[in-house]
Amino acid sequence: MHPRSIVALGAASFGWGLAGVGVRALFIAGATTFTVVVFRILFATVAIVGYGLVRQTVIDREAWRRGSAIGVLRIGIAPMLFIGSLNFVSAGFEALVITLVPVVTAVMARFLLSETLRRTQVFGLLFGLTGTLIIVLSGDSGLAEGGSALVGGGLAFGGVVVGSMSGILSRRFAPMHNTTELAIPMFVSGLFVAGAVGLVVGGVTPASVASGYWVLLVGLGLGSTLLPFAATLYATKHVSATVVALTGYTAPLVGLIGGVVLLHELITPAIAVGGLLTLAGVVAVGTPGRSPSRLAS
Repeated sequence: MHPRSIVALGAASFGWGLAGVGVRALFIAGATTFTVVVFRILFATVAIVGYGLVRQTVIDREAWRRGSAIGVLRIGIAPMLFIGSLNFVSAGFEALVITLVPVVTAVMARFLLSETLRRTQVFGLLFGLTGTLIIVLSGDSGLAEGGSALVGGGLAFGGVVVGSMSGILSRRFAPMHNTTELAIPMFVSGLFVAGAVGLVVGGVTPASVASGYWVLLVGLGLGSTLLPFAATLYATKHVSATVVALTGYTAPLVGLIGGVVLLHELITPAIAVGGLLTLAGVVAVGTPGRSPSRLAS
């Protein structure tokens, strides 16, 4: 694997892993779902557009069209579903549901991109899927009080499907353009969708964010939105969509640990077993084989 791709995927895992922890902290402080979604994307968009202006990046019509197609799904719709789920489940629970991303992405990539899978990768993906199902079906929300595993899990799964589709589009379009050329329209279109929905629903209320938490919101925008999305977009230029989707396994482990240490969330037996199975899935899918996965021309 390309060395920079390894660094990029590691950065994405860390950023996404701590995203749920930061969002849960904002919810505890009284912030609303759409406020977190819109301002998180806004800060990331301002940063990437500013970078593009400094670098004098020129974006043609095709890049705008392709980047926007990815952005509507990945930046606009998926985060609303993922962040919305955190109203009903813990950051660790939500993070582990996201382990379904590699399974769904791998299936989509098999039929839409003709990517091949080794037998060990298939078993690894099944391990991850089984671990997630154990957690969801157990009914444990991971919260000390209240929550709903069914509602939270349903919203998170919707985000998984949408996010996986955006991963397929990224793999198809990323090799054709410079990373910044796709990232700018991706974030601009995502901000437009999230902002429009937030205004219609009326859930964007900046006053709900306490003054001391704006730094955390900026950190989520840059470290848990811009960084991982840009990093995975870069990685898709060098590795398959299935390998990039492995961040859906590693990020949850970061989120699970962060939720327990920083927010005192619960690790029930079901969550513990599910976590171990996802780790087994990472090892199985990520271990190099004699015949690496290839992309059909």
